[in-house]
Amino acid sequence: MRSLHIVYAALFALAPCGAFAQAPVPVPPVKLSKPNGHGLKNKIAILSYSINFVTAQRASANATVGVKARAGTALIGVDEAMMRRLANEAFADLKAQMAAAGIPSIGDDIVARTARTAGVTLIPGNREENRDGGMTIGTGIKKAYVSVGADAAPLTDLYQSAGKVGGFGMLARFGKGNALSKPALELGAAFISPSLTIDFADADARIGRTLAGSRRASVEIEPQFAIRAPSPTNIQVGQSVGIAGPTMMTLSKDVVIKAPFSHSAGASAMQSEGAYLEMKQARPGDIIVDLPRWTALVQSAYRAYNASVVANLLAAR
Repeated sequence: MRSLHIVYAALFALAPCGAFAQAPVPVPPVKLSKPNGHGLKNKIAILSYSINFVTAQRASANATVGVKARAGTALIGVDEAMMRRLANEAFADLKAQMAAAGIPSIGDDIVARTARTAGVTLIPGNREENRDGGMTIGTGIKKAYVSVGADAAPLTDLYQSAGKVGGFGMLARFGKGNALSKPALELGAAFISPSLTIDFADADARIGRTLAGSRRASVEIEPQFAIRAPSPTNIQVGQSVGIAGPTMMTLSKDVVIKAPFSHSAGASAMQSEGAYLEMKQARPGDIIVDLPRWTALVQSAYRAYNASVVANLLAAR
């Protein structure tokens, strides 16, 4: 495995810069779960459109005391300006796909004014950084994220960004979305907030024993372009009485796009230790992207994601 990485790295180093650009960009098979159709026959108001970019990963494996493996990698070659540009593109693409499908929408200025009147809080700078937390026992993979919103559909405090999904924190936010229940009725609309998560690497952490019976810990992080689950599109509809609980469309599993976008081999580490043998091996390495190729993959991802959102909205009508 590692010898192959060395060969691939050498071949990539000799490859011309335009090699990736000549390769076709696959269309990912994105299929979001079907939401409760209540309220979705109305107009659609896009409250927020965010893309969560995984920017770093760290894999850990703890076989026993003294036998541990660690490796980390970071996304290199993508700046925040590009992230914001892609979020704006994705938002515009969703609006265009909705219009082409005949789904009426509420104007951006009306959505912004309604959200402000309802007390919806915008995330400062329209940007949020999150990181997986907690202690690793055995094996674990932790990721860091940068979430950015579209200029006309910015990040809000109503829904959790990537890296903070689930648990009581999510339940605590359900009530906040209810602030839009009456405005949704008044507008004759349903509010939606797509939140797409894009990853750049696949990490694997393992513990076990060698053929000689000694403890072994190993980790491997390789370039991989993927749309990570759940990548929810959160939905808030109107309800005249009671609490209008939010619903959502989600991915049930990750969608991996098998296409090259980096010349980097990634990172790995391994340690094995026993009565007669101790071996350590490590290959550090950030993942440097071919920016035009990576950008094309993100564009393909958000178009497919938006198409699934639109298909579900049409089905509900």
